[in-house]
Amino acid sequence: MNILTSDQMRELDRKTIEETGIPGIILMENAGIQLFNYLNHEFDEIEDKKVTIICGKGNNGGDGMVLARQLAMRGNFPEVVLLARADDIGGEAGINLQILANMEIPLIEVTAEEEWLALLEAIDDSDIVVDAMLGTGIDKDLKGLYAEVAKGLNSIGAFILSVDIPSGMFSDRVQASPLAVEADATVTFTAPKIAHILNRNLSTIGALSVVPIGTPDELMLELEAKRSAPRLLTEEVLASLLVPRPDASYKGSYGHVIVVAGSRGKSGAAVLSSESALKAGCGLVTTLVPEGIQDRVAAHLPEIMTEGMAETGSGSFSFESADPAALFAVNRDAVAIGPGLTTHPETVEVVYELVRRLNAPAVIDADGLNAIASNIELLQNHDHPPLVLTPHPGEFSRLSGLKKAAIMENPIRTAADFAQSYGIWLVLKDFRVIVASPDGSVTVSPFGNPGMATAGMGDVLTGILASVLGQYSASGMLEEQGGVTDAVCLGVGIHGLAGDLASLEVGFESLSAGNVIDSLPDAFQYLEEIESM
Repeated sequence: MNILTSDQMRELDRKTIEETGIPGIILMENAGIQLFNYLNHEFDEIEDKKVTIICGKGNNGGDGMVLARQLAMRGNFPEVVLLARADDIGGEAGINLQILANMEIPLIEVTAEEEWLALLEAIDDSDIVVDAMLGTGIDKDLKGLYAEVAKGLNSIGAFILSVDIPSGMFSDRVQASPLAVEADATVTFTAPKIAHILNRNLSTIGALSVVPIGTPDELMLELEAKRSAPRLLTEEVLASLLVPRPDASYKGSYGHVIVVAGSRGKSGAAVLSSESALKAGCGLVTTLVPEGIQDRVAAHLPEIMTEGMAETGSGSFSFESADPAALFAVNRDAVAIGPGLTTHPETVEVVYELVRRLNAPAVIDADGLNAIASNIELLQNHDHPPLVLTPHPGEFSRLSGLKKAAIMENPIRTAADFAQSYGIWLVLKDFRVIVASPDGSVTVSPFGNPGMATAGMGDVLTGILASVLGQYSASGMLEEQGGVTDAVCLGVGIHGLAGDLASLEVGFESLSAGNVIDSLPDAFQYLEEIESM
């Protein structure tokens, strides 16, 4: 499933109408029917509910008018409020407005703020209020009557259903709008839009449902082939990316992962990344750590192999460890670099040497990213093996030289540009995780929750990503078209899904990185059940 801009959705509708021959009035009819189906599914005895539908004068209002007719045909005569004069409504919306008149469905015209305020008390008695005022095409703040309507709807106790997008929300922006209807649920058509997935005030949208209205599949596939729209990661997609487990397997079948991590006081980072790598399915994990913490790491995880490396006086990797560490990482299936390393000058040089000599796919996180940020030229040579960088917005700002505000305003574009420029895979970690690939494609993961905003989560993600890359590498799947992207998306998705499952057990406040590791078996089992259906 792709995530669309308002322009892309408009173009899809145009092609559906002009090239496929499906009239716009049919698309509007299908939209209204889907809205009815949603309400009929969510509410028992919908015919007995008091429903008020607030219609604007455009196509969004037309969808609401179709819903009004569908309800009336089943014995529920809703109250329809039109924020315009009926004589001013044209096009498909005008046709549906005339049908309402022919069916003698009552219509209240509201064109002034005082008229709305006088009506609001009666609307407050509604069980359901449908926001069909404005669609995905608006790009200006609500003012005047529409602003007052939004404020009024936000003050009442009825269930609010928004049509396509809450009125006042900007479809193509990730920043919250100054004023928008606060919906309990939103039904959008054909595909989610940018704001449905990435807006920083998703509570405004409520529960999101994406429904078809007749856009041909071939038009969606054409858009996907152009890689001009981000892909939304779904449970079904994740399940399809799992590495097969044939009966005739052994530990070498699933890859040998090297983890370069840890320092004095940060042995936990090495433990978390190593344990998550093992629990995510690779066959072997060898963890390289400063010799002073080797015993501690080895005692915590008897299933992994450890190698103690020469250390600085502060307990981090010393430059003497660069050559043996690089040799140890040669010809492995995947390498993870960064958790808990520190930014000691000698340790930074170790990171540089590892990156220069890599011949296996690698995940670089945390202090590995800090090292790369001070020597970005290391990424200039696109002949390097697949590199996956996993920054949060602050780290990405240091890597890219962009201000954090610019990144947050357009995370998809900035991530995609950086990935293409340096020939790497960028995993931009925010409340939604964005995976940008060197070919320009972008995938957005909706998995994860606020409880995962805690220490160690990045270390767990690093281990999972390295594990999945190692499995793809050992099985030959990494060499398939899109193989690296698939592996990265699986790692990102399984991390978020495990976090979601863990939150069901412990809640958001008590969720820890260790809980996510403990929930990895449940996440894999959940996806395997989906794949077997």
